[in-house]
Amino acid sequence: MHYDPTEALERIDNDKGLLAMLISVFVKECPNYIGKLQSACDKQDLNALGDAAHNVKGASAAIGFEDCRKLAEELEVTCRQSGVKSIAHFEGSTARLIAVLNQCETLLNDWAKKNRA
Repeated sequence: MHYDPTEALERIDNDKGLLAMLISVFVKECPNYIGKLQSACDKQDLNALGDAAHNVKGASAAIGFEDCRKLAEELEVTCRQSGVKSIAHFEGSTARLIAVLNQCETLLNDWAKKNRA
């Protein structure tokens, strides 16, 4: 897993303290994101899964966490495609996204600790 906040920093005038705060919020929200993704899968609810992926996409984009954003975007787009009826197609994608969310805390917190104002 890789984290390069260059683009996120450009969007916020290179304010590392602000990005560290946003990272802290993202990390704290990861269990909620995981819960919503898992719940949508458990309920076989494609709309809820697409919505959960959309939320993860936006939050990860805000902090420049591209590995996560790309997975979330792919999942969201696929869920929103017409004609898709079965959630079974998305279980692997959802599991990969959940794994990234479960594993990102140390990576992101290390960056935030080094760059707090």
